[in-house]
Amino acid sequence: MSENKLLYQTKRIGTALAFIFYPILAGIAFAVHPNLLSLNISHDVQERINEFHGNQILHFGHVLMVVAVPLLIIIAIHFMNLLQRRGAWWGFVGGILAVTGAVILSADKGALCLVPSAFDTLPETQFRALVPGIEAMFQYKGWLWILQLLPLGFILQTTGLAISQDIPRKQSIPMLIGSILMANPDIDLIGLAATIVLAIGFIPYAIRLIQDTRLTKNLSLATVAGK
Repeated sequence: MSENKLLYQTKRIGTALAFIFYPILAGIAFAVHPNLLSLNISHDVQERINEFHGNQILHFGHVLMVVAVPLLIIIAIHFMNLLQRRGAWWGFVGGILAVTGAVILSADKGALCLVPSAFDTLPETQFRALVPGIEAMFQYKGWLWILQLLPLGFILQTTGLAISQDIPRKQSIPMLIGSILMANPDIDLIGLAATIVLAIGFIPYAIRLIQDTRLTKNLSLATVAGK
């Protein structure tokens, strides 16, 4: 096996694993949230604090979400490479927004999830003094609104995939629906549903990538995935 062919196969399988493991990690992260079945959009800071304060399982779920961010970046770049014809602009613009949004998501989970886990180590009186700052974070004040770049980027990319048919629509349509559901107003149950719908598109596509043996040193990963 030539070195180039081995490299392409490694990229192909690595990309496939990103499609498989992202919905698994994100699904676990959503599933461990308290009050998962609630469809209420809570603006009560004390209620939000009660959810995460001392909840080590939730903190672990947020760690998994941070780990999942690089997988999102791999997926977004793969879509950019895949969309070279009718959906080229959808892939390019969506990819920029998705990668930027993924980086911002990592920062968000660090600020709103990992940092509060450090707050749990403080005495209760000191923790309560931090509540006004926690309230500002959970109400997405300042520049936190740019978190919506992530779902917008994937909505554009998966729309391009559905239009171009670079992958079968039985996979691209669930990807598009899941991306739309990702833009929900911070309702954990909808987030979990979005992850499940994404998995319906992602995992069969990943299996297809793994099973594809047509890769040669003269073919890019995007070209093979688009056949």
